[in-house]
Amino acid sequence: MEPIVLCGLIIVLFGLWVELEPAVRVFVKTVYKSRLFSGATSKSAAQKPVYVSRMPICLAKAFH
Repeated sequence: MEPIVLCGLIIVLFGLWVELEPAVRVFVKTVYKSRLFSGATSKSAAQKPVYVSRMPICLAKAFH
């Protein structure tokens, strides 16, 4: 492509972005607040590490 065509294409794309940016932001905000998205990305309950519920083997051997 010729440089003038590329420059024109960049200008047109920038203009479209300026016009459509508010609509894109509303769409993204709606998707982030939806139940489906929040359910898929929510973290499960924090699991406590195994060593908290029982004594580690190295400590158990040290006291026998």
